[in-house]
Parts: sequence; C-alpha cells; structure tokens
Amino acid sequence: MTDKQLRSMNRTELIEIIYALQQSERTLREKNEKLQTQLNDKQLRLEKAGSIAEAALSLNHIFEDAQAAAQQYLDSIQYTEQNAAQTLAQAQQQADEMLRQAQTEVDAAAMRIQQAEERCRALREQTDLEIRQQREAFLSTARTGLSKYLELTAHFEAAGEEMLASGQ
Repeated sequence: MTDKQLRSMNRTELIEIIYALQQSERTLREKNEKLQTQLNDKQLRLEKAGSIAEAALSLNHIFEDAQAAAQQYLDSIQYTEQNAAQTLAQAQQQADEMLRQAQTEVDAAAMRIQQAEERCRALREQTDLEIRQQREAFLSTARTGLSKYLELTAHFEAAGEEMLASGQ
C-alpha cells in the first residue's frame, strides 16, 4: 500500500489493517519461535553428533592404542619365544657337543686303559719269563754246583779213603 491509499482509509479500516498486521506479526513470531526451537534442536543434535563423533574418534584412538599395545605385547612374546627356542637349540647343540667330547674322551681313556693293560700283561709275561729263566738258570747252576759238590765230595771221600788206606 501506498501512503495515499493509507490516508484515504478511515479509522476502522486502519484498525483492521493494524489488527491483521498484529495477527500476522504474532503468527510470524510463533513461527519464528518454532523455527528458532527447531534450529536450537538441530544445533543441539549437531553438537551431540559432533561430540559423539569426537567420542567415537577418541574411542577409535583408544582402541587403536590398545590394539597397538596388544600387538606389541604379542610381538614381545613371539620374540621371547624365538629367543627361548634359539637359546634352547644352542644349549642342546652345546650339550650334544659336550656329550660327543665326553664320549671321545671316554673312548680315548678306554683305549689308554686297554693299552696300559696290554703293556702290563706284556710286562707280566716278560717278568714271568725272566723269573722262569732265572729260576732255570739258578736251578741249572745249583745242579751244576751240587754236581760239582757231589763230585768233589766223592773225590774227597775217595782221596780220604785212599789216604786212610795208604796210612798216611
């Protein structure tokens, strides 16, 4: 409406227009309040959604950290198991090597014992032979000496008898 039209109107028409405008204003205010409420609700939802998203991201980080810690723990256990397995294998190799060395030393000692026993047996046989030879030599010498003694004794007896017989 133009100013001319407004001036040509009477008071009742103006009041009706004012009343209509007030009704329109009230309706617009109510609509505005509803829209404002809806906007606030949407903003609250967006904030909540933002905080839920942030919480989800935070939880994701927590879960990622927990997963990383669990993986590190599993890696540590696996590393420890591998080290234990390697240490066990090395210990087994060392034990096997020590057993081989000990068996070699036992075999060498058994060989030395056998050689010593053979030398002792040979020395005993040689000693027994020498004792038999010396005994035979002694007996032979003793027989020879006894024979000579008997001969001399017989000779002295004969000479003594002869002396007795010849009167001397």
